[in-house]
Amino acid sequence: MAARRSRLAGFLLVAALLAPAAPAVGQSPVGARTLMVADLAGEPPIALTVWYPAATSGVTDDGGPAALPVPPLPGRHRLIMLSHGSGGTPLNQRDLIEYLASRGSIVAAPVHTHDNATDHSGPGTDLQLLGRPRHIARSIDALLADPTLGLLIDAQRIGIIGYSAGGYAALVVIGGRPDFALGPAHCAQAQRDSLFCGWMRRGGIQRLHPEWSVTHDARVRAAVLLAPAYSIFFDRKGLADVTAAIRLYRAESDQVVRHPYNEDTLRRALPRAPEYVVVPGGHFVFVSPCRRPGSALLCRDAAGVDRAAIHRRLNAEIRDFFDRVLGRD
Repeated sequence: MAARRSRLAGFLLVAALLAPAAPAVGQSPVGARTLMVADLAGEPPIALTVWYPAATSGVTDDGGPAALPVPPLPGRHRLIMLSHGSGGTPLNQRDLIEYLASRGSIVAAPVHTHDNATDHSGPGTDLQLLGRPRHIARSIDALLADPTLGLLIDAQRIGIIGYSAGGYAALVVIGGRPDFALGPAHCAQAQRDSLFCGWMRRGGIQRLHPEWSVTHDARVRAAVLLAPAYSIFFDRKGLADVTAAIRLYRAESDQVVRHPYNEDTLRRALPRAPEYVVVPGGHFVFVSPCRRPGSALLCRDAAGVDRAAIHRRLNAEIRDFFDRVLGRD
């Protein structure tokens, strides 16, 4: 299972394959900068990249910050946090990031320590499952305290997007309380959820830091969940305090986050029905369209699945959701 997780991590991280977002007529150029955010004592700092509307472009060809960051456009903007997939990077959602930032939002995404392109030590442990939500909350603290970016953020209009394990993190941030004992109980009677259950049957979640607790952040008022993983850790009791508006996406042929154990579990257990959308394709359909579509597993789609067209619709729908819930930029 460890080898499979390692391969899956590699598939998620080919940022160089991801096609840049097409420039939008009449929209702002996008600038970017990276901050280093302090975590708990003994934990490495969190690399947090922030994309923002600017007067001139300030991103490199691969979507990262230019050597000399360009100044942001003045005014108050909503803040959208993004939590990437397991073994991934923020640039796996590059087209969505640049779409939102070019239309007035500030988008900020940490590279989750212990669970990213170069560090696979966290999955299956509290390093991932309790660390990720804390990274989001600490990143928001750092952004609001930043002498430049803090003046640009409307602290009453904060949302989050989470993909796969990032969807789990987003759900915890907005009030979900996971019960890790639900994993082995689920797997004792679920035969098809093999990718998840192979891991659960070998001891469940490892608590390397029993002193760590769950981190919520009431400042986050809206969430978009893209194929959220680990939904089986939540029941009605664990989701009772979730009040944020949610838009929930499922990939129709997802073989990583399997139906019906994940998104449908959340739909039934959430106290407030989410907006719910099923899109064609597999788990990686939520990764940005690739420059060379057949070159890696994360770039491959089944016949008839037009990822570029799906993303054009997806990006517009996500912007519309945040417009309705948090107000327009």
